[in-house]
Amino acid sequence: MVSTTVMSINYIVKTPGVCGGQARIADTRLVVYSIIGQIKSGASIDDLLEGYAHLPLTQAQIYAALAYYYDHQGEVDTLIDNSNHVYDQTKREIEEAHHYLDSDERWITAKEAAEHLGLSAQSSQIAHLCEEAKLTCKKIANRWFISAESVEQYAASNRKPGPK
Repeated sequence: MVSTTVMSINYIVKTPGVCGGQARIADTRLVVYSIIGQIKSGASIDDLLEGYAHLPLTQAQIYAALAYYYDHQGEVDTLIDNSNHVYDQTKREIEEAHHYLDSDERWITAKEAAEHLGLSAQSSQIAHLCEEAKLTCKKIANRWFISAESVEQYAASNRKPGPK
């Protein structure tokens, strides 16, 4: 059974296994660091009330999040920094993917390359071919994208399936 620890500030709880155990508004999955991050980015309390009207969020809950922040500023700032880092990294990966995938060259997924070459999509054979530079590949956000032309060239080569 999971136990909920009620913090000394009304409306704020931490529950192991819910939202990574981070401080959040009780009875929601809205974490304190998200509220504080939005306020630091210029959102007003009215903006938050309007944006979370579906919960519904109250002013008291927002002020409780602010009170929690001022009592645990280092913890919350670290979570905001981590969240911003993940956002920035994801944004860079998306931009990189667009750069490659919008080019004149046709890129396909590892699954499509495996199907074309008669390999199992669940195996790591495509990744090995990419790492050995036998296919022209680009790894973006932990996923392989393969030049369709290189797959066609490799399929036409005198390759021998199976172990060396």
